Amino acid sequence: MAQKGTPLSGDQLPPGGVRFFTVLIHYLRPIPEMDQVGPQHRAYLGEIFKKGFLVASGPLVPRTGGILWMRANSRGEIERIVEEDPYARAKIATFQILEFDPKTLLPTLLP
Repeated sequence: MAQKGTPLSGDQLPPGGVRFFTVLIHYLRPIPEMDQVGPQHRAYLGEIFKKGFLVASGPLVPRTGGILWMRANSRGEIERIVEEDPYARAKIATFQILEFDPKTLLPTLLP
């Protein structure tokens, strides 16, 4: 699949600033129970997407959880965002936050 733009790598990436995170969501309840909170969860993802925190998201295959690919200035920002997720508030999923240091990145993913 062709990408738009030339990927940045190594010294081309801006120092400091935005940091990238993968958030692994693990469902604690059966899918029918997850689906009851699903509309609120997706609405919340829409809000954080509009604010520029969420880059991509989607369910795992098979559907045992999901992944949020996020960017922020700090891990603390991501922790606060995750705490407000309807799945977290309902205590029906766990969230594992993994920070990573991209060495290759499409410039369109920078804020």
